[in-house]
Amino acid sequence: MMNMPEKRSKTPLKMGLIGCGWFGRFCLTAYSKTSDIELIAVADTNAKIAKETGDLYGVRWYSNPDQIINNPEIDLVHIATPPNTHASFASQALQQMKHVLCEKPLALSIEEGNQLVNLAKAKNRILPVNFILRYVPIVDIIKEIIDNQLFGKPIRAYFENYAADEKLHPKHWFWDSTQSGGIFIEHGVHFFDLYQYWFGNSEVLWATRLMREGTAIEDRVYCAMKHASGVFSSHYHGFDQPDLLDRQVHGILFETADILIKGWIPLSIEIQGYITKENSQILQSICPEGNLSINDKTPSKMTGRWKNIQNVHEFRFDYQLPDPKFKVYAQAVQALIRDQIRYILDPTHQRVIDEMNGLETLKLAVLATKKRINR
Repeated sequence: MMNMPEKRSKTPLKMGLIGCGWFGRFCLTAYSKTSDIELIAVADTNAKIAKETGDLYGVRWYSNPDQIINNPEIDLVHIATPPNTHASFASQALQQMKHVLCEKPLALSIEEGNQLVNLAKAKNRILPVNFILRYVPIVDIIKEIIDNQLFGKPIRAYFENYAADEKLHPKHWFWDSTQSGGIFIEHGVHFFDLYQYWFGNSEVLWATRLMREGTAIEDRVYCAMKHASGVFSSHYHGFDQPDLLDRQVHGILFETADILIKGWIPLSIEIQGYITKENSQILQSICPEGNLSINDKTPSKMTGRWKNIQNVHEFRFDYQLPDPKFKVYAQAVQALIRDQIRYILDPTHQRVIDEMNGLETLKLAVLATKKRINR
């Protein structure tokens, strides 16, 4: 557990961004809508992009990230660069007594991850990974459904990620495991963290991958995991779709119902199966905006997993967030930064994401990468 950071008395915190790519700019736009952050400067080794970003947001720009890290005016450094640079930039920033928000993954190795978390603890500074999924409303709706056992216990879960590669040209750093760590480390950590939140601690049972024909590029990976709750889950990531076909889906099988969740940023829920009248009322209280349709005819009796299930009614439940994807995305970014800043101001605050989330999921991703079998 981290020591508590030195308490501050006020916001905004003064922030510097390292990495002015698409996502870095997206975060800056989100931050500009909150009073908790004051952007001081941006940096990118591509001077043209750094200047464009600095001019766009009306702040200083640098082509050397050290000028962000060594700036005594800056309280918080957001690192939005390729994964192989995260450990070095984070370590330097922590040494300069900066708080750090790091894009996933925390590092490329468990050793580096442990060193960073220990350094953050020693310096009394925060070092969360930007796991924005945990700040999306549907995620907590699902968590409440699981915790209340409205459909019995969850048994099986899966994530299918049919991701686009239109913007990932053959020489992009994403395909180079020395820079990205590979798909599980660069991308899978988001969903390892999410599933640990929903289903408890997990262990990697096995993993595999496929290489793109005629290349040394890994473009599809798959792994199976077992969770402390008894859930058996699987994660598929494939980066080979056109942008128009990019899509993702989560599925959860319970004892008496199934949930389908659409979007890597969860935007909608579809549930169908059997539920008691009492639990249907709890479901409606968890998500009042959802559309519940229940068959009021004679309740059913059934047996599953050697249990007698009585007084359940066939039902369907649908809910979709009112806002489009990128608005939900921006709201999650804002919620994460507010959560972290609240902790800096009041160290008794319990954060949604802390340093251990980034480290624990890195360990899972490294293990999945080591266990994968070439096909």
